[in-house]
Amino acid sequence: MDPKAHKDLLRKQFAAQARIHAKTIQFRRTENVAPMIDLAHPKASDRLIDVATGWGFVPLAFAPLVQSVTGVDLTAEMVALARKVASDRGVKNVEYVEGDAEDLKFGPASFEIATSRFTFHHFGDPEKALREMKRVLTPDGRIVLYDYLASADEKKAKRHNEIEAARDPSHVKMYSDREFQSLFKKCGLGVRGKIITLMKRHFSHWMAFVDPDEAVLRKTRKLMEESIDGNKAGLGIRDRAGELNFTHTCVVWLLTPR
Repeated sequence: MDPKAHKDLLRKQFAAQARIHAKTIQFRRTENVAPMIDLAHPKASDRLIDVATGWGFVPLAFAPLVQSVTGVDLTAEMVALARKVASDRGVKNVEYVEGDAEDLKFGPASFEIATSRFTFHHFGDPEKALREMKRVLTPDGRIVLYDYLASADEKKAKRHNEIEAARDPSHVKMYSDREFQSLFKKCGLGVRGKIITLMKRHFSHWMAFVDPDEAVLRKTRKLMEESIDGNKAGLGIRDRAGELNFTHTCVVWLLTPR
């Protein structure tokens, strides 16, 4: 897809998600950011940038632990929601700006920590985004990247990505461990830490966050049902009385410039 068209699609998809999040945000505190904090070892003097910040759950988790947090997101509606949530919760040391992960409007050595959570599979040019995160870091800075992990089996990874793209057309690709490692090497980043986590999913809840129409629901469910035998997508999909349950394998990386 043309880069501009892809970014327009991202804005459209995540504007819809912002409206959905806004309805439930009062009942939620922060998402599971603990593995990122464990690897980042934040200090009170650190400045942090969170790339593709969404409604700001990573900044909210890190805010009490660092000097300042800047959240950047492509979607105006997400930025507005993040600002409202931070204001409602009285968090003073965070700010949110509209911006492109592949073209960060900050100078070198602006931050000690750069984070991104469950976003790289949406980036049209993940290498460019990662290089931008590296560029804005201090020489001793670190990147904490949290994302889903595709199977090392290429056929399973392909089916997994087909399912994700059927659910959300702004999805680009989930990467295997080997593909992540190759990307890091190309960007001149060394792996200093790694945590694997498992995320249990229920089909109906997972689909609700993208506000799908009936055609998207049917297509995604069909792909998943066809993947049960032989675990074709590497997701461990199970049918429990009509509800499809599955598990996302996730990885948290701690990266530093070489």
